[in-house]
Amino acid sequence: MYFWKNLFLLAKIKTFSAGLLFCCLIFSCSSVKVYIVRHAEKSAEPKDNPHLTAAGQQRAEALSSLLRDKKISAIYSTETNRTLETAAPLSRATGIPVQPYRNDTLKKFLYDVLDSRKNSVIVGHSNSVIGMLDTLKLKHNVKEIPDNDYDNLFIITRKAKRLRLQETIYGKKSPAPGDTAKPVMH
Repeated sequence: MYFWKNLFLLAKIKTFSAGLLFCCLIFSCSSVKVYIVRHAEKSAEPKDNPHLTAAGQQRAEALSSLLRDKKISAIYSTETNRTLETAAPLSRATGIPVQPYRNDTLKKFLYDVLDSRKNSVIVGHSNSVIGMLDTLKLKHNVKEIPDNDYDNLFIITRKAKRLRLQETIYGKKSPAPGDTAKPVMH
């Protein structure tokens, strides 16, 4: 009897340990990605809340094509026309509504997004995207985003508690840094 009781107890411990190990592996090995972009090309008018240009609409479609199969679960944008219009094609393609965020609560917002464990897209502005990377204490090569630069894509991967940044571009290449030539308007 003593032998069987100990064997049964050992089996329970092994089952519990295997379950605990499985849970630890699932949560520590799974990763979440947050894609951060500046809004696409904007028009000059109206000055206070411009819409996207035709080139901007093409870039928004390129973003949608790139990310629609990335298991995106949340899309965030400020409440300006240019950011909402950049997020709209991906929202339509995935059926995920665009959720607003505010720059004055950026730190809390970013950590809430990372803690949600959902692949997410954040559409921001030239003056906020780099600030997001700095808030998360991520080393990055792009130090500022000039007015004519719209092609940056920052991919933050969170695995366990570690954050890793990948810097890349998407869509049509923006002019080189320092190139102030504006595209010809048609």
